[in-house]
Amino acid sequence: MKKLFLFIVLLAGAGFTVQAQNVFYADNNQGSPVNNAQNNYSSLQAAIDAAAAGDIIYIQPSPNSYGDVNMTKPLAFYGLGHNPQLNNGARAVVNNIFFRSADASGSIISGLEISGIYLDNTTYNNHNVVITNNRINNIHGNPQTGKANDAFIAGNFFYEGGFNYIDNYNSQNWVFTHNTFTHEISIGSWALFYRLNNSTLLNNNIILSRQNGDTNQRITLFSDCSGVQISNNIFIFTGNAVIDFTTLGSNSALNFQNNLTYSTNTTLNALSGTNNIDDTNPLFVSFNPATALNNTANDYHFQTGSPAIVAGADGKDLGVENGNYPFSIRGYPTGLPYLTYFVINNNFLSAGTDLDIQVKASANSN
Repeated sequence: MKKLFLFIVLLAGAGFTVQAQNVFYADNNQGSPVNNAQNNYSSLQAAIDAAAAGDIIYIQPSPNSYGDVNMTKPLAFYGLGHNPQLNNGARAVVNNIFFRSADASGSIISGLEISGIYLDNTTYNNHNVVITNNRINNIHGNPQTGKANDAFIAGNFFYEGGFNYIDNYNSQNWVFTHNTFTHEISIGSWALFYRLNNSTLLNNNIILSRQNGDTNQRITLFSDCSGVQISNNIFIFTGNAVIDFTTLGSNSALNFQNNLTYSTNTTLNALSGTNNIDDTNPLFVSFNPATALNNTANDYHFQTGSPAIVAGADGKDLGVENGNYPFSIRGYPTGLPYLTYFVINNNFLSAGTDLDIQVKASANSN
């Protein structure tokens, strides 16, 4: 607890922030040093309410969830990553983030574990929200086309066993790029992607489905989607009796270009579209299909001879490690350094004694 608090203070003091008026801290660990006069709060919602538009809130890893929160203004949230190397993997967990109380356009959410993000209020605009490097169960857009547009959703690990949990509804110009999606449910009729529209881009992601096929060996991966641009992705299937994932779900005009499909158990039908690589092992450097996609033993670079190398529509590799986005399997927020070593040399102090610590950190990418 003390180590993490010191780490975030060091980050803020070193100037590793985006432009903002103030930096706030949310820390609900038992015994955490909370002092509201210094912008430290045990409640994330209290920190949100106290902050001004454009401020930053660093959210401490904790065994305790920060619960549901309501966005009341544009803010930047930063955790330490959804699967950090140190602190026994502890992370900052938020239940649901609701964009229903005000215009919070331009907000940033990064490095957290989140149950749901809801951009579904029809009263307020919530455009240009940036959602990166989180672990997320579900995300929901807006029924109106002019209320929650231009979301940028990158580097996240989506993990859920439910249905229709990626739903941008009528929100326009959402970009899903360099994410990993694990669809854990075995029920073939429960879709992963719901109501994606012709302004949605789904590119350079890794999508793993564990669904089992119906009597015709089909599953519903997309449902009520229309005109989606789907390119440079890698689709992996581990379920039984799956040969097709495109003909169920009341979809229309799905545009598959330069994707790779692979099944560990069956032989998949060829994708419609152009320049797709059908039912072929992508030859990752390291990959266990029985594990979650954020397992750090996996390495999504490619072995020599992989068919996914320079196979993208942009002439680069398929998947998440092609250099167009600084993908982090641990979910470290882009632009912030991450801690790799922390030792306190004198754990027991008398009054007035200096704390002797050693800290090492690695630079992240902008």
